[in-house]
Amino acid sequence: MAKQRLESTDYQAELEIQNQALRYSQQAAEGALERFSALFSGVPLALMLVDENGLVLENNAMALRLFRPLESDAPIVLLQPLIAAGLSELVTKAFANAKAVGRCEISEITVLAGAQGTVTGDLHIARIHNPQDELAHFICAFVDQGPLLAERLALKENAVQLERRNQEIRQIEAELRESQKMQAIGTMAGGIAHDFNNILAAILGNVELARQDTAVASPAHTSLIEIEKAGRRARDLVRQILTFSRKEPPRRERVDLPDVVAEVVRLVRMNLPENVELQVLVDPATPAVLAEATQVQQALLNLCSNAIHAIGSTRGTVTIELGGVMPGWATTATAVTTERRCTARGLQVRLAVRDTGTGIDADTVQRVFEPFFTTKPTGQGTGLGLAVVHGVMRAHQGHAHVKSTPGLGSVFTLNFPAGPVANIASAEPSQKTTAPVDATVSQGQHVMYVDDDRALVFLVERALKRRGMRVSCFTDPIAALGAMRANPNDFDLVVTDHNMPGFSGIELLQAARAIRADLPVALASGYVTTEIEQAAFAAGAKALIHKPNDVNEMVETVQRLILDSASSRNIASSRNIASSQQAG
Repeated sequence: MAKQRLESTDYQAELEIQNQALRYSQQAAEGALERFSALFSGVPLALMLVDENGLVLENNAMALRLFRPLESDAPIVLLQPLIAAGLSELVTKAFANAKAVGRCEISEITVLAGAQGTVTGDLHIARIHNPQDELAHFICAFVDQGPLLAERLALKENAVQLERRNQEIRQIEAELRESQKMQAIGTMAGGIAHDFNNILAAILGNVELARQDTAVASPAHTSLIEIEKAGRRARDLVRQILTFSRKEPPRRERVDLPDVVAEVVRLVRMNLPENVELQVLVDPATPAVLAEATQVQQALLNLCSNAIHAIGSTRGTVTIELGGVMPGWATTATAVTTERRCTARGLQVRLAVRDTGTGIDADTVQRVFEPFFTTKPTGQGTGLGLAVVHGVMRAHQGHAHVKSTPGLGSVFTLNFPAGPVANIASAEPSQKTTAPVDATVSQGQHVMYVDDDRALVFLVERALKRRGMRVSCFTDPIAALGAMRANPNDFDLVVTDHNMPGFSGIELLQAARAIRADLPVALASGYVTTEIEQAAFAAGAKALIHKPNDVNEMVETVQRLILDSASSRNIASSRNIASSQQAG
């Protein structure tokens, strides 16, 4: 009996504990419900509690103000009647998705707002966890986006405009990168050309000396002629590199491009294949331009040569077109046609070469003006033809562009700015006559030659000694100055290369003239810019010798400088004698 009373007491105690836990749970649930109700009512968003059948179980004050702003508006019972026409299926799918994964969002959905019309916003749906056998319940939050829609539209428009501006910017950046790349390649090409100039000068000079020592009937004489031909072709190639890489403006004069076209047509017809027809369309009213005719002719010849090569062995047509235009350039690129243009303003003179050849693909079009880039087989192209064209147009402040369709041919166009040229003399070739040099004057004269290239020093020394001159050659300009200081009156002429490491030819001229003011000096260079020319004459140079040149031409220049110097000294001496006699 006592045992039963003990068990009853324990059972009552356990029931009391369970009842106390239940009261705590009920209090916690009531507190949570109160907190949820306070949050649900006070949050500044339109909230609704909806079951999976679309029945609105609860809505807060914000939802009532948004969806039923007037007292006369019907109460909110079901969600679907609130949704604007055409959006019901979208909302149904959103609830199904939220039931499956827990949440879903719909942006910029239109909802009816009673008699006030509609309101647009974002609908956020989140599922409330409850037993699986009950209907799914959802919390729906509607964020009114009406005040922000105008800003969104404005931002989209700004984004479109910004993207357009970025596409200008990107085009300019691409052109700038191309310009910097071409400038860097040009600088490199100019440096390479300088070294090749010295090599070619030594080759051609020694060939000339060897020919002088070889009988015409000798088999070696024929070999020397072939070596000279190859050397001259290499020299022409170097000149093309320098044309591309030069940075100074050309010496432009008034040029009538129809005359240039006529001369190029004459040259092209001499070697025109039988399968290629050449057509020429020239507007007689084409305005004159400021240009260096020789460079323009070279550029046009290069374009014609490429056009003929593009036609190959099939029948085709090359057309040269010339006329004045007022362009409005753009950049276009499609899967069929690729066109690469540079912007230009103002009246332009348009010189174009059109061919019916194989055309050029888009990737190649982007690189056609790069030096040393060629699509021709090895040994058939240097990759400098179009680079020279680019260099010529850049030097003339003009533009070159290409338009090509694979299989249908290409058009290369050169645009020259048309300027006021009426008062500028026509670029007629000057017939410059030079009096023969008296070789006896240079006999025994002492010439100093300075160049860091040993091969050229050896060549010049041999060539000048053959003409009876004494020669002191130096590869070190500092050593040359030391010899000059030791015997300042022992030299009749100083010739120095311009580009020497650590000490330029201009500096050597200035130092030599400081040692002896009346000492005749000359500068030799394979790359003579306007700045170099001006600096050389300012330093007292009597002449500029271009490399590579014929060794005979260089020797004659040296002899002429010695002759001019001797004549000047004789005139000065005669004046001094006359002055002395008058004084006596």
